[in-house]
Amino acid sequence: ARWRITHYLKVMKAAVSAKPLLKPMGKALATLERHADAVVRRWISGLTNARLEGMNGLFQAARSRARGYRNEANFIAMIYL
Repeated sequence: ARWRITHYLKVMKAAVSAKPLLKPMGKALATLERHADAVVRRWISGLTNARLEGMNGLFQAARSRARGYRNEANFIAMIYL
């Protein structure tokens, strides 16, 4: 995984330096380079935030159903349903 990121950065930096219109990509590449270790750890671990995203979807649905409730307690009760 580390080799892939390193190789990608090398190839893309060469492409960005050759074409002036791709200069903004340089900032994105620098960010990837700074966070490469974290990206590799995430890639290897296989963990995702899918469960949290699913819960967030439930909370958003409860919030849309809760419009018109008088207080927070009713909203919280709706989340637990």
